[in-house]
Amino acid sequence: MGLATALCPFFFIIDTSLPFAARIALASTAMATSGVSTALVGWCGHPYVTTIRTVADINDSKPEENDVPRIEGIQLETRTLALRPRFTTVFDSAFLVETKRPFAKWELAESLVLQRLSEVGSEVPTEETVAETMNAQGRVLGRWIVSWNEDGTKGVCRGEGKVQRFFNVHEELLPLSIR
Repeated sequence: MGLATALCPFFFIIDTSLPFAARIALASTAMATSGVSTALVGWCGHPYVTTIRTVADINDSKPEENDVPRIEGIQLETRTLALRPRFTTVFDSAFLVETKRPFAKWELAESLVLQRLSEVGSEVPTEETVAETMNAQGRVLGRWIVSWNEDGTKGVCRGEGKVQRFFNVHEELLPLSIR
């Protein structure tokens, strides 16, 4: 896109036999083609996962605190169009399901039905965060939140902010513990 923007003025500077309207059409076509191709690269490459880590691996790199329970889940690293890293931590991998979106393998589920019954006397949360997307500085950009019904067996999800929802992974390269 930058190269097309930089070269378009030369369509008007260089002396040719093309009429002015043809020069405008040529420059517009170059800019439109460049813009569409950049948008397609961004859309296709957005869900591509460069690194997968388990949350246990991330927690092991920090000093251990015996009072804090360890959260199990996975962290998926993707890149923006400007190649800046985005980290999406999925706290419960049951919310990662197959997707029909092209150029993606997994997506965060829109809803989930559990086969468990809540234990008598146990408190069922009404809402919980199942995934969150952060930038390289650790600032939370978005969350994927599930709202549970009264008995905690059916959940409906929604996004808040800019959460990364689709992921393109090669499952055959994943360790069995993550599959």
